[in-house]
Amino acid sequence: MRAMYATSGGPGVWPARIACGLFVAALVAGCVGGKQPAAPAITPLPVPTPLTAFTPAFPQKIVQLAWFYKPPEDSNLATLAQYFNVFVLTKNDEAARDALKAQGVAAPMLQYFAFDAIQDPGNCADRPWGNQVAYEAGDFCQISEQHPDWFMLDSAGRRIVHEGNAFMDPGNAGWREFFLQRVRQSQQEQGWDGVFLDNVEASLYKRQTRGMPGPYLDDAGYQAAIEGFLQYLYINYFQPQRRPLFANVIAIQDQQEAYFRYLRYLDGAMEEGFGVDFYNGFLSDSDWLEQMSRFEQTQRLGKRLILVSNGTRLDAERELYAFASYLLIANGGASFRYSNNRSYEQAWLYDNYFSDLGDPTGQRYFDGQVWRRDFAGGAVTVDLKTHTATITTP
Repeated sequence: MRAMYATSGGPGVWPARIACGLFVAALVAGCVGGKQPAAPAITPLPVPTPLTAFTPAFPQKIVQLAWFYKPPEDSNLATLAQYFNVFVLTKNDEAARDALKAQGVAAPMLQYFAFDAIQDPGNCADRPWGNQVAYEAGDFCQISEQHPDWFMLDSAGRRIVHEGNAFMDPGNAGWREFFLQRVRQSQQEQGWDGVFLDNVEASLYKRQTRGMPGPYLDDAGYQAAIEGFLQYLYINYFQPQRRPLFANVIAIQDQQEAYFRYLRYLDGAMEEGFGVDFYNGFLSDSDWLEQMSRFEQTQRLGKRLILVSNGTRLDAERELYAFASYLLIANGGASFRYSNNRSYEQAWLYDNYFSDLGDPTGQRYFDGQVWRRDFAGGAVTVDLKTHTATITTP
């Protein structure tokens, strides 16, 4: 198969339109500032069923690529089937999902749902987007009229709305029940294997610009409501049905404790600002080290990861730095993607994804100058001072 490359002083980029896709128990000292809030009381769960018990099962190899949230804009599903390993798609993408399975994809197909809000389509007769649970025509109007208590209100009693999406109260029992009913219905009727929840907040950080919720005066109260919601979903459906539940845990800030509490009721988590920041800069040394430790621990707990690094397609040095950071901590439970939120429907593939490194011979370590990890067929280094990286093979 002929590959087309575009190079820019580094690893080749495969364009989207190609013919054919020991962690310590505590965080690194000094990485996290401030006192952590006490964990709210919550009913303990039995140890979750290992991911290998899921049918179909997730891959276990070191290098795994993740695809989300819609089919590719060029409709080239063959590239995805050949090169990608973890998939998140959305309601109404069932045809693409089934085509991928027909082309040999064996991994579970996760269905995307917004966790925090529902869409107001503007007219009771209009059908809203399928990426949230109020997906039937008339849903928003019915909820608005019959269940106004489900909506998140600010301190003045006003609904919190952002770009046509109304935020919902994660602590409301009726809302939780409706959410699970719709998720169960869509999973079973449309043949999905599990769910991916977007925008599961670990703090009130983003609410500072979108409206502070009146019922939740601090991070601890808000976290308790979200944790309780996740527990409700997991106990009542996902765990007994052995269906994977993933979430994009956002606004973590210094709330790593909340992240791990949430993880008790999840089978996997996404980080959309891995290794580099969400825009065009880099993480501080302490933030980078905190991420490395947290994601090693996540895998040691038997949980999966989707790690997303943001950048532009031809920024080869940034892609190499991000991918090398991933290789430092990938232990068979993590998948990777280098992209940005304007390009998620394009399949970017890079030469270094196919480096013949073999299996790691140990964990990452600091050699006095750079972070390094040795593999059977080479080595990976990351330099935090220069924001450069190397992947070497004989």
